[in-house]
Amino acid sequence: MKNFFNIMRYLVSVLLIYIIIDNYGEKIYRLISIVDFTYILIIIILSVFQYFLSAYRWMYISQVTNLDITFMYSLKFYYISTFMNNILPGGVAGDIYRIYHTSEDKKNIFTISKSLQSVVFDRLSGQFMLFLIFILSLTFYFLINKKFIAFLYLLIPATISFFVIRKIVNNFFNRNVNKNSIIQNFKNLFWGPLFWKHTIISLFVILSYISIYIISAKSLNIEIDYLAFFIFTPIILFSMTLPISIGGWGIRETTALLVSFLLGLSASASISVSIMYGLLNLLCSLPGLFFFFTLRR
Repeated sequence: MKNFFNIMRYLVSVLLIYIIIDNYGEKIYRLISIVDFTYILIIIILSVFQYFLSAYRWMYISQVTNLDITFMYSLKFYYISTFMNNILPGGVAGDIYRIYHTSEDKKNIFTISKSLQSVVFDRLSGQFMLFLIFILSLTFYFLINKKFIAFLYLLIPATISFFVIRKIVNNFFNRNVNKNSIIQNFKNLFWGPLFWKHTIISLFVILSYISIYIISAKSLNIEIDYLAFFIFTPIILFSMTLPISIGGWGIRETTALLVSFLLGLSASASISVSIMYGLLNLLCSLPGLFFFFTLRR
C-alpha cells in the first residue's frame, strides 16, 4: 500500500508537469527568457514572510477552536497543503490533508471537529480580508477618478447589506449555544474582540499576495496601474479558490483575460503575468514537497 501511494505521488507530479508544459510551455519559455530574476528573489523572500504569517494565523485560530498545534507544525503543514493545492484538482486537497492530520478521529474527519473548524475559519479569515481590500480599493478608485455616482452605487448597497447582515447575525448569536460549539467558536473569532487579531494578520497576508502579483508584472517589465491591480488582483485570486481546476491553472488565466482591459493591459500581457504568478506560486510552495516526503521520518 505504501509503494502504491508513492507511485501515485510521482504520477500526479508527472501529470501536472505535462499539463502545464502542454498548455503553457511555449509561453513559459518566452517568459523565462525575459524575466528579471532580481524580482524573483524578492518574491521568494516575500513568500516566506507570507507563509510565516499564514501559519501563525492558523495556529492562533486553532487555539480558539481548542486545537493545540505548534507554530512549526502549522508552518510545515501550511507549506504541504499549499503545494498540494497547487498540483491537485480542486484547490482544496491540501486543506483536506491539513484537516486529516490535525483531526483527533482520522476515520471521521468531516464531522464538525476542531480541525475542520480551524481550517475553515482560517480560509474564511483570508477570504473576508480579500473581499474587504477589494471594496476599499474600488472605493478609492472611484473617489480618485471622481466617479461619484459609481461610488454611491457601491456605498448604498454595501451599507444596507452591512446593517441587514449585522441584524441577522446578532439574532442568530443571541441563541443559547454550547460553549465549545461551532457557532460559539465562530462568534468568538468573527464577532468579538478576537476578530481584529486574526484579520490584521490576514490583511498582511493578502497584501503580500497582491504584492507578489504586482512584482510578477514588474519582473516582465510591464508598466502597470498599481491601484487598478489592487482592485482586480483580488478577483483573480478569488477565482483561484474555485474548486474547478488544478492549482488555479486555466481559471486564473481566463479571469486575467476578462479583466485585462480594466487593468490597462493587453490580453497577452495580462495572461503572461497570470502564468508568471502561477509558476512563482508553485515555486514558493516547493518546501511543502520536502516536508511531505520527510513527514514520516
